[in-house]
Order: sequence, then C-alpha cells, then structure tokens
Amino acid sequence: MLELNVANVLVILIAFIGALWALVKIIAHLQEKNLEQKMTALTAAMQSVSTSVEKDRESTRALERQFMELRAELPRDYVRREDFIRSIGTIETKIDNLALRMERALDNRGEA
Repeated sequence: MLELNVANVLVILIAFIGALWALVKIIAHLQEKNLEQKMTALTAAMQSVSTSVEKDRESTRALERQFMELRAELPRDYVRREDFIRSIGTIETKIDNLALRMERALDNRGEA
C-alpha cells in the first residue's frame, strides 16, 4: 500500500501548485499574445478607416465645390418655368397687338 506521510503530501502539493502556476503562466502568455495580435489588427484597421475617411472628406469637398459652381451657373444658363411663361405671354401679346394693328391698317386702307 501507498504510504502518505507529511513530506510526501507536501511534495505532491508543491508539485500540483507548481503545475497550476505553470499552466496559469502559459495561459496568461497565450492570452497576452492573442490580445497583442488583436490590437495590431485593430490598429491596422483603424489606419485603413482613417485613410478612407480622409479620402471621403476630400471627395465630399470636391463634390461641394462642384455643387456650388453648378448653383452659380444655373441662373445664368437656365430660365425658370414661370419666367419663361411670362416672357412667352408677353411676346404673344405683342404679336396679337401687331396682328390687330395690321388688321386695322388693312381695314382702314379698304375704306379709303
């Protein structure tokens, strides 16, 4: 049979505690290594996002600049519908008045 005296129990206990300590150290080291890899990947991803945001910001500025140029050019190149209708109405009125004058002039010529 196996004899367990205090010295044997103490050696077994110390060996068990040593094994647990080694296991905890290994797990902590693996966890630290995994965390470092994740932080490196996160840093790289943040750099990529930062670069992308900067490109988007520049694109947005260019788009805003183009939009402002378009806003400045639109009134010069295009006429609003209401203004066009008013202008055409004025032209039609003048043509109608000219037609009436011509008609009156022809009528007055025929009477004389």
